[in-house]
Amino acid sequence: MDYLKTLVQEIHSVVVATVDEAKNPHTSVMDMMLEDGQTVYFLTASFKLLFKRLKDDGRVSVNGMTQGNGTRERKSIALTGQVEHIGKEKLEDLPAANPYMYDIYPTEEGRSFLEVFRFKHTRENFMI
Repeated sequence: MDYLKTLVQEIHSVVVATVDEAKNPHTSVMDMMLEDGQTVYFLTASFKLLFKRLKDDGRVSVNGMTQGNGTRERKSIALTGQVEHIGKEKLEDLPAANPYMYDIYPTEEGRSFLEVFRFKHTRENFMI
């Protein structure tokens, strides 16, 4: 199974776990927006607390599950690793691959707050 493609195309929205400066855990839901066969890319706005946690610590665990008519028809993927902030790199590619982002951030000014992250290295866990 090509787990990055499954994560982006079939699961897409995942639960993301991060920690703050006091090492308190936080979860958010975020979309895995692009994969290149090596890693997965996602974005968030620079004014969000999630952005700060990703930049300050960078340790992330994501978990998502495909749709299906029961547990046996679903696939679950979890990635744990370090993310790196790549700023505006690939910023045009992510909304282009996910056109709904233009509805969420309809103006260039709104999109100017978006910043891209990617996993450096991942440890993946699958449940098929």
